Amino acid sequence: MNAVLLAAGLGSRLGSLTTELPKALLPVGGKPLLAHALAFAGRLGPSRLVVVGGFCFPQVEQALATIRGDLPVELVENRAFRDGNLVSLLAAKPRLDEGFLVMNVDHIYRPAIARVVAPEVERVTAFIDTDRTLGADDMKVARDADGRVAAIAKTLVTFDCGYVGMTRVPTALCDRYFAEAERALAEEGRAIHVERILARLAKTADAPACRDISGYGWLEVDTPDERAAAERVLAGGGWG
Repeated sequence: MNAVLLAAGLGSRLGSLTTELPKALLPVGGKPLLAHALAFAGRLGPSRLVVVGGFCFPQVEQALATIRGDLPVELVENRAFRDGNLVSLLAAKPRLDEGFLVMNVDHIYRPAIARVVAPEVERVTAFIDTDRTLGADDMKVARDADGRVAAIAKTLVTFDCGYVGMTRVPTALCDRYFAEAERALAEEGRAIHVERILARLAKTADAPACRDISGYGWLEVDTPDERAAAERVLAGGGWG
């Protein structure tokens, strides 16, 4: 399995914390978000780990030299980092040689979640949970009778779970996934995010499966308040 870490963003909602620092390098719990993401991805034993940087790219490149350890990391630059993160995923595409996991670096996952993520998938698979109260800014998922993604968007009124920021694509469906990504980019513009691929596939015979990580707990760091909350959780011990 390959893994793709989307680390190109500006982190504009974090205000002054990321004026001159890429969001990926924002320290939380004593280490940058990118280090948390690398540690989690490393638990999955990826054959290739592609980090897509953008904003303040030289800083990301320098930081990787010290936090990558012995992981098989490859760094790719997305100079169009002000566009949606689907552009970042497409920047990683030439480096991928098998099925992959795609994840954002502003999520911190409890290490035990790797046990849920690691088993092979047969379909494009979205990771979800059902134990959060979802707000306006959370990505919501409605599942069909077979437990597959019927719809995914922040604006859904009817939903039964939330998306947790990870998707796995099996080797056999990589071409299908990226063909949909290219069509989405052509039809919807460059501001879209990777979740749009799940939404589009949901309207086809290739509707994505769901895999539930409820009960484990994870953290999102998109605002100063969320960062402060994450600091408190990690400082409390017992996260690992």
